[in-house]
Amino acid sequence: MTVQSQETTQQNRINNTLVRIFAVVLMVFVTLYPVISEANSDKVRRPLDLPAGGGKGDEDEDETIPDLILFYGSHYEGDAFVWVLDVSGSMANGDLMATLREQFTGAVSSLSSETDFGAIAFSSNLRHFDWKCREATNSRKSTACAWICSILPAGGTCIATAVVRGLEIVRTSDKENRRVIVVGDGLPLCGLTPEEVLTDVSYHNYDRTPIDTVFVGADPTGMQFFQRLASTNYGRAVVSQ
Repeated sequence: MTVQSQETTQQNRINNTLVRIFAVVLMVFVTLYPVISEANSDKVRRPLDLPAGGGKGDEDEDETIPDLILFYGSHYEGDAFVWVLDVSGSMANGDLMATLREQFTGAVSSLSSETDFGAIAFSSNLRHFDWKCREATNSRKSTACAWICSILPAGGTCIATAVVRGLEIVRTSDKENRRVIVVGDGLPLCGLTPEEVLTDVSYHNYDRTPIDTVFVGADPTGMQFFQRLASTNYGRAVVSQ
């Protein structure tokens, strides 16, 4: 074999080797391509893990701040209030009725427009401000103040019916922090014993609405009744001196 033939044979072997190496590399690339492609696709198309609502977190949402009102020297927090007010004949004693008017008008006037409110007065009968717990607009607050100032105390003390009606009224509001505030000066005197009144109110307070009480009388048994009315209905009792 000539030198030239040997060189040609050697070159062919080198070329064949390169072809084999290229073929192996090509096969490896083809095998791995789907994995590489999928990884790159994930990097491009994978959505960001953001909260719903255009990427805004809960801390960015507007939150309604409950009202904090002053009534008979104590603060009450809520976004829906219904007052149940004693206007029986005994409220004519001293300045009880005058103080009730002053406290109610002051608290109602301080309500923000974001808060709902309602009111009912009771003696032998019920006297509704209206039948709804609705927003505290300026005109509605003014009407409520005129309403309580027009009532003269007279009659007996039918607490049970009044408080149950107050619960019905406060439920007409869709706010979450709702409460009923009861003001009175003595024991119920309308056919039901104090125990029966407590049982009746607790039965109708199935959604556990806080019932706060303000006792404005002097009778210790009346004070104890108002304290029990609050404590058995998730509320707070205040004794006004």
